[in-house]
Amino acid sequence: MAPGPSEAIVDQLFALLETAGQSAYFGEPVTQVEHALQCAQLARDSGAGEEMIIAALLHDIGHLLEEDGLQRHENVGVIDHDAAGARYLRDRGFSDRVAALVGGHVEAKRYLTTTNPSYFARLSPASVATLELQGGPMTAEQAAVFEGDPLKDDKLRLRSWDETGKRPGCPVAPLSSYRELLISHLNRAHN
Repeated sequence: MAPGPSEAIVDQLFALLETAGQSAYFGEPVTQVEHALQCAQLARDSGAGEEMIIAALLHDIGHLLEEDGLQRHENVGVIDHDAAGARYLRDRGFSDRVAALVGGHVEAKRYLTTTNPSYFARLSPASVATLELQGGPMTAEQAAVFEGDPLKDDKLRLRSWDETGKRPGCPVAPLSSYRELLISHLNRAHN
């Protein structure tokens, strides 16, 4: 029996993560799929809900896309990977909340570098380099708008996992352990 639409989408995502995701994660000591799995594990371990776990797993999917028109930088990948990833996931039937969280994880980094000086000091060299290409720290006006975002706290949690999920050899659940979660989410979204 051929897979249903949700299964086919998850198969595509897993193929993308298992192939393109094997590349190094831009100046970090892990691959892109290792980073994705570490972030998802951190979300699971914190007791996060389904959409947060999915957003943690797929937040950097935009780096793995081969679409025309994406701005790439040799050392840091797709510049607007957050927006590209959000579009990609929304187009495949993921919830608006998952897409908004994926689309907001760079925004959260920009906010934190404006409002928390010690946060900037903890960024890896690769993360500092990408910050410049992503617009740098927010202005006071941009930060005020972000503070009014109803997803602000979740975007900041996702950002925290994004910064932490860069440890070589960290034990995590395999990609396959997320299959049913993703299919279930997509089935609800498609009905």
